[in-house]
Amino acid sequence: MKNSTLKNIIKISIGLGFLIPLTKTEKTLALDACATSDTVTTMAAESNPCFTTPEMLKVKFYEIGFCTSDPLASGTFDNSTCSKSWDNTSGFTSDIGKKNYEAMSGNTYRVPNGTYGHAYAILNNEWTYKGKYKFKDGDTFYTRSDGGVTTDIDSYAEWKDDISNLLGEESTGLCYDYSASTTDGTLTAVLANSNNVTATDTSTCESATKLIGSIALNTSLTMDDFITLYRLTWKITNLGIGMTHFNNGSNQVPNSFRGGPFTPKFSFQRGATGY
Repeated sequence: MKNSTLKNIIKISIGLGFLIPLTKTEKTLALDACATSDTVTTMAAESNPCFTTPEMLKVKFYEIGFCTSDPLASGTFDNSTCSKSWDNTSGFTSDIGKKNYEAMSGNTYRVPNGTYGHAYAILNNEWTYKGKYKFKDGDTFYTRSDGGVTTDIDSYAEWKDDISNLLGEESTGLCYDYSASTTDGTLTAVLANSNNVTATDTSTCESATKLIGSIALNTSLTMDDFITLYRLTWKITNLGIGMTHFNNGSNQVPNSFRGGPFTPKFSFQRGATGY
């Protein structure tokens, strides 16, 4: 089979199969999950913040690819060991919170044969959330447009988080970098400008327009001549939106919402022999 034929087959397959699903039963444990909604009457026993599943999480994607080493190992984006698998220079916006399959419009590229231990994504840094959390036999707490909390359903609104200060598990306390350990691999991220140049201080964090994230895959992926499909799953269950809480009289109640991460799960899938 000629390489050009394989490339065409892969492009057709990916056009149908490069998807954004969410499996409802997936969990991420490293960032502490909140108790299931409608099961507790106080946040007293919950981590502060804890993380839950948003009803909406809209993100704009610009580029996705695979790397043989961590493209953020130096603290800045270095794609010299990476191969782009998809892009859309205008950006493709998806509501990951819908928890269904969606084709990503844009350009798809066959990555060269090889083994890839890392993947990366370039996104915008303004994510839109909508979420709620219910106390058992009590109030339901909804997102407000400013990221605050309300118990008034009429004030339930989308919240746009303009990300200008990343806060993860790293100890540096810098505004432009992030790391977190998840069951799918270690996540790292940096804020960047429109040219993918990493922010360096408060001023460039505040003017950033993109977020570049990478993940060290728990299981490396190998591309060969028989791969006909990339499959991508975004995981946000018990992860995509965080809640802080405080003592309101005699009870610990949600105080504010905060943005949470989401993790990708990639797979390469083989077609029938002879493709």
